[in-house]
Amino acid sequence: MLYTEFEKDTTTRLSCREGDYLVWCGHKGLFAQSNNSYGVNDVWQLKDGDFVTITNRHVDLPSWFELHPLEVANSLVYWMQKKLDSGYQPGEIIDSPNLWRVLTGDRLIWVGQQRQGVEFDNGLLSIVTFNNNAAVIGEPFSNLDGMPHFGGFAQEEQSNEEVILCKNGWSAMLKLGTPRSVSADGKWTLG
Repeated sequence: MLYTEFEKDTTTRLSCREGDYLVWCGHKGLFAQSNNSYGVNDVWQLKDGDFVTITNRHVDLPSWFELHPLEVANSLVYWMQKKLDSGYQPGEIIDSPNLWRVLTGDRLIWVGQQRQGVEFDNGLLSIVTFNNNAAVIGEPFSNLDGMPHFGGFAQEEQSNEEVILCKNGWSAMLKLGTPRSVSADGKWTLG
């Protein structure tokens, strides 16, 4: 799973360990310079027991997450229309520190220590290139001092080993070049 293209109608789960990092790299668009075509949108520092679900299947979203009518497209429009016709009253679009809405063309870098059953190359566990929009959900979600929390940094500064780990992942991601598909409108929808 070292290099994966995330397609339509897909769900994947990453079981994380202490010291893993997940980096969300946002594609800057077709007209960005090739050496500067990605930026870091967010980083999670993970720990034992954390897991990350990556999905673009509405049936695989966690029970606490509801798609808003503005977040559906294509075949899900009909599903949402039936839901609205049956009395569903949508609230605000859900936002949470354990939820990333990745766009077509974005990439995820997963780095950490070597473990059994997972490919490994110089700290790199996986790079996922998104050929479709998807939701990335980190769990378990908790409260830390009354504030919602997932993937926050355990210390203010990372060790040299952790920095090198993330830099190795970043370099490997950039070597993949321009993605084959990118988001044309920058709007996140599933369907």
